[in-house]
Amino acid sequence: MAREIVIPYAPRDAFLPFHERDKRWSCLVAHRRAGKTVAKINDLIRGAMLCNLPRPRFAYIAPFRDQAKRVAWDYLKFYSRPLWSAGPNESELSCTLLGDRKVSLFGADNADSLRGIYLDGADLDEFGDFKPGVWGNVIRPALADRKGWASFGGTPKGRNEFWQIREIARQNPADWFLLELRASESGILDADELDAARKQLTPDQYAQEFECDFSAALAGAYYGREMVQAERE
Repeated sequence: MAREIVIPYAPRDAFLPFHERDKRWSCLVAHRRAGKTVAKINDLIRGAMLCNLPRPRFAYIAPFRDQAKRVAWDYLKFYSRPLWSAGPNESELSCTLLGDRKVSLFGADNADSLRGIYLDGADLDEFGDFKPGVWGNVIRPALADRKGWASFGGTPKGRNEFWQIREIARQNPADWFLLELRASESGILDADELDAARKQLTPDQYAQEFECDFSAALAGAYYGREMVQAERE
């Protein structure tokens, strides 16, 4: 007899396109406090439960292992609890779900911990802060034999590797899903809070952290904001 299990997650409307995507590769550019980490953790849990391959393995990867534990470990335990087949492994930062499905947390600062494993899905959060080469040398090969998917996420910090991924996604819509959530458009944060932040931050800080502006951090850049507007149009 089938058993219905309900997890305590109700996705925000802004993240529904992300959860409903059908592309293997995806890029999520989101303003601060949009709820990106919660959405990503639940996306990994969903992916693990829907995977038809034996012993599915999924990973949330942050720039640093301590950062992954600090921002995502409590979320993973809370939202996956109804699906546990065993308690969480605190030393490995992993939760084993029904059917020997596992979701684990890793840090890109110790890429060797990812070598030799296979992955059915990987979420690379704050990708702009990753050590160069971790994606190409370690994570991408781990996805190869089982044709796993990858999702890149973060908030802009200039035209770094994350900007490059965003450009690849923007220019290749047939293969990539791209979602950019700006605070002025997402409806997640109250207008009063955005007004207060705008008054307390410099224009470039506000543009970067809340309006997903990749050019805001480029000191001395000419026509940066005009180029961003042209790209959007």
